[in-house]
Amino acid sequence: MGLPGKNMIRATVAFILRFAGRNRSRGYKTLSLIAGAALFLGLLPALFIFAGSFAEGYIDISLGRMAEIPAGIAFIILGLYILLWATVSQWVAGKGTPAPNAPTQSLVIAGPYRYCRNPIELGAILYYFGLGMIISGITTGLISFLLGLAIGSAYHKCIEEKELEQRFGEAYKAYKRRTPFLFPRIPI
Repeated sequence: MGLPGKNMIRATVAFILRFAGRNRSRGYKTLSLIAGAALFLGLLPALFIFAGSFAEGYIDISLGRMAEIPAGIAFIILGLYILLWATVSQWVAGKGTPAPNAPTQSLVIAGPYRYCRNPIELGAILYYFGLGMIISGITTGLISFLLGLAIGSAYHKCIEEKELEQRFGEAYKAYKRRTPFLFPRIPI
């Protein structure tokens, strides 16, 4: 008998796989994107910022508001750009969305997916970092970044990679071998 965590992961992957192969309407995909945006651009960062604000009482890091606000704006813009680019790539090339209930119909390896396997997570954590910096300061930004990184990476490693391997087989495994998980390689 497997561990409870492994059984839960298998059950979650099996549940997500039920949505694969279903051709969803444009309206359904749009609603899925709106719900995902509300969760990942609203609710989660609010929780992360709350945790970061609490941590600021114990960790004192500051660049000064004159530096944190413009830097935060830059990170928000960069994060949203990457998120939008990745989402459009999934919609156009993959005929689906990042939402598990309206997934892509083909493996997407174009656009930002050429540089890393999880550009949506990369864009989200940059957005969380910037938003936290603007709202409260660099400590909150860092806490938001780290929480997003930990939760997002755990989901991608434990659930999404297994689901993609089952859906796309060797094509995904080959893509996984040649493309970094989250942070693009910097040419030297």
